[in-house]
Amino acid sequence: MKKIMLFTLLLLFAVCFRPLFAHANENQKEDLMKIVNRFMPSNASLISPENPSSKRPIQLYDFDHDGQKEIIFTFKVKAINQPSPSQFGLIVLKKHNTDWRKILETKTDGVDLDFSGLVDITGDGTKEYLFGVTIGAAMGSNLEVFQWINNSFEKIAEVPYHKIDFVNGVQKVGLAVWQMYIGDSYLVDVLKWNGEKLVYNEELYSQYYPIIEKFYKEKISEMDAWFYWYCLADAQIKANKFDEASKSIQKGISLVKKSVMHEVIQDFNDLTKRLENKRK
Repeated sequence: MKKIMLFTLLLLFAVCFRPLFAHANENQKEDLMKIVNRFMPSNASLISPENPSSKRPIQLYDFDHDGQKEIIFTFKVKAINQPSPSQFGLIVLKKHNTDWRKILETKTDGVDLDFSGLVDITGDGTKEYLFGVTIGAAMGSNLEVFQWINNSFEKIAEVPYHKIDFVNGVQKVGLAVWQMYIGDSYLVDVLKWNGEKLVYNEELYSQYYPIIEKFYKEKISEMDAWFYWYCLADAQIKANKFDEASKSIQKGISLVKKSVMHEVIQDFNDLTKRLENKRK
């Protein structure tokens, strides 16, 4: 009986106070928008990134661990003369006493905002802010990595890419960079922060390799094209899958010989040399 009464009281509490909580959240959103609008550039509007799809144009994060979260917002300034590229930008606001101040602003010309998110790339326990703008379909995107250092932001890396993914390492998160080769085929590298810059990391690449392999196996099952075999062989060499790489190279060469693109055989020959050198 007591359990039933307790449940009833909890249910009544939830029903009665839900509007209050909803109202409080709405007020918080309104206050946040008022702050953001004060710093919004003219002719600009908020924009959400394509990736991660769950992210909204306004994010909150406590970079200096003082208990007060900073405000990060992304925006678009549409070009007046189309089809000129628009500008995509970000602003970070920090609260000083009772007022807010702008501590970071950057803008980049492009066609879309591809990425906006927080990832601990350096492994120092504080997430870096990553900002990626798409320049064009062929050119891909450009990623800027900002680190909070000595009470200010510093751009510590800039990476061109067509697709990006993340690999969980020990403390640090690695960056999987997909660069377009031909059509929907990509050459992949996995980068890790070495204390000064992002560099290729073989251990994280091997960890990430199954994702690359799965991608190309699916592509090959749909269309048995030489460029898929080329990119798969490249990945297999990097992941020390030497026997598999040799088979992929031979398969790719056989497909090229059936086509009119015989000059591509030299690219496969270069892969063979890389394979032989790494086997030594």
